[in-house]
Amino acid sequence: MLSLATWTLASVLTAGHGAAPAAADAVLDGPTRHVRTTDRAMRKLLGNGYTHSPTFAALVAYLERSDLYVYIEEVPRLPGALEGRLLVLQPAHGFRYVRIQIARRGGPNDSIAVLAHELRHAIEVADDPSVINAQTLIALYRRIGIDHGNNEYDTIAAQETGRRVLKELVA
Repeated sequence: MLSLATWTLASVLTAGHGAAPAAADAVLDGPTRHVRTTDRAMRKLLGNGYTHSPTFAALVAYLERSDLYVYIEEVPRLPGALEGRLLVLQPAHGFRYVRIQIARRGGPNDSIAVLAHELRHAIEVADDPSVINAQTLIALYRRIGIDHGNNEYDTIAAQETGRRVLKELVA
């Protein structure tokens, strides 16, 4: 797995050595998948993002090779102006778990871009094996992130990923 310091979107996109991404159903519905949802609307966004954005597909593929399981859910609202957030769950059976919450505010492409932004954060967690709880998550983002106060952090990489996915979806 690439370290956080050396991870670039280009390295994820070329990690498959030019191979086409697997079919969305095979990746998003497989019994051992790492990116999961039980929410029908989120499942549709995942499928559209995976099918129509090479960057989005690369994010999912990267997470499939990690020890991190990502659970995605839609929520009616999040604190403040947040459209998405990532929460760390307790590790179990040698795996780590995070939950991504999305509050859909715009159109489908906007929500897919927010989801891509949060998947990029999941990769940041996947690349740091020390992240196992809320305290170690905060420590990670104090090192690599931008502090917006109230334990709200962001990264330039996640912002750029969201913008790139949105461009790919509207192109």
